[in-house]
Amino acid sequence: MRIALDGPSGAGKSTVAKAVAKRLGIVYVDTGALYRSIGLYVQRKGVSKDDKEKVIAMLDEIKLDLKFNDGTQVVLLNGEDVGGFIRTGEISMYASAVSAIPEVRAFLLETQRKIARENSVIMDGRDIGTVIIPDAEVKIFLVASAEARAERRYKELIEKGESCTYEGVLADIKERDNNDSTRAVAPAVPAEDAIFLDNSNLNQEQTIDKVIEIIENTVKKKKPKKKRRFYRAVKFLLGKIVGFFLGVRVKNKNKEIFDKPFILCANHTSLLDAIVIVIAMKNQIRYMGKKEIFKIPLLNLFIKAMGAFPVDRKKGDVAAIKKTLEILKGGECVGIFPQGTRHPYENPRDTEVKDGIGMMASRAGVGIVPVYIKNKSGKVKWFHKNTVIIGDYISPEEIAFPELSGREKYKAISNYAFDKICSIGESWEDKK
Repeated sequence: MRIALDGPSGAGKSTVAKAVAKRLGIVYVDTGALYRSIGLYVQRKGVSKDDKEKVIAMLDEIKLDLKFNDGTQVVLLNGEDVGGFIRTGEISMYASAVSAIPEVRAFLLETQRKIARENSVIMDGRDIGTVIIPDAEVKIFLVASAEARAERRYKELIEKGESCTYEGVLADIKERDNNDSTRAVAPAVPAEDAIFLDNSNLNQEQTIDKVIEIIENTVKKKKPKKKRRFYRAVKFLLGKIVGFFLGVRVKNKNKEIFDKPFILCANHTSLLDAIVIVIAMKNQIRYMGKKEIFKIPLLNLFIKAMGAFPVDRKKGDVAAIKKTLEILKGGECVGIFPQGTRHPYENPRDTEVKDGIGMMASRAGVGIVPVYIKNKSGKVKWFHKNTVIIGDYISPEEIAFPELSGREKYKAISNYAFDKICSIGESWEDKK
């Protein structure tokens, strides 16, 4: 999920974005801090904020790194944590000036987009929804009157011990509003599909609640219409007829996991695994199926009607990845076997786990439900009691791993989920 939160200076974007990120278990990216850090470097060097040529020449001297501690962004300017120096009124004006320089924006653009590609994020700034991530699922433009914003900023600066006047702060905000909205490059204007939120008369908690409400309503509207009648009918028949011969029984049904999209991941020892999971779960679980089975005419029609979609297991199937993310972001659930293909029951922890689950969960911003399938023979068989044990829901916060990124992060999430599956199985072995 990518959420763009734009708006003028002093509207409270950073505070709101941090709180929303924490509630949703996604990464908060304070893009303004990046520009402020460049502004701080320019100010420290004694260069005028309006001297574009010198500012551009200094970019080669600047190295910016973003670190995430418990989901909170830390900006390092040439290795120094500058979080305590970039929130003054003077640096705000420097940030506004340097952010209007095309070369500065190009310098930071790929850094921001890379984070959005690899994580579920909320970004706040001036042009997130128009320039940085114009394809964001949710775009909000947070506004407040200049007077309301000046009052908030004045109180904030006084609490920090800075000497200022309300009139001076108000003048600075109006000047920055004019600079940000009229500049030629990436002006601070709302995206055409942005939702306006005026928080002039809202306190911080009310604003946060309203933003969460907008996000939830926007995502809900974008959910595709689900054609579930056929699925439910077939599931009923599977449960009554096939389920009888498979002897399916379900353990640890946890109803609270059924009201949100998730990736279901399970051990995989038999061709019948997907069937017993369909019987056991209340949600429609849409499975990736190897493309070969979709070439069988009647079977193709049936499994497509059940929500399955093809994947080419011999290559990195970009179309299948996009389809999976589309399904998850649309509020539905996907079933993936972490092991990739069937493996014998013995020593499941020795199995090499694919990192697809981690990538999908991270990019879609969804949780994971681990499931363990077992019977006494080691794998699902006809005329045996086959047990489906549903594990505890793994939230996006639990697998955020903010210290990791890219392939390393995806691998860690997949391994974490598979470890949960194995733990469920080991616990069940102890109790049976």
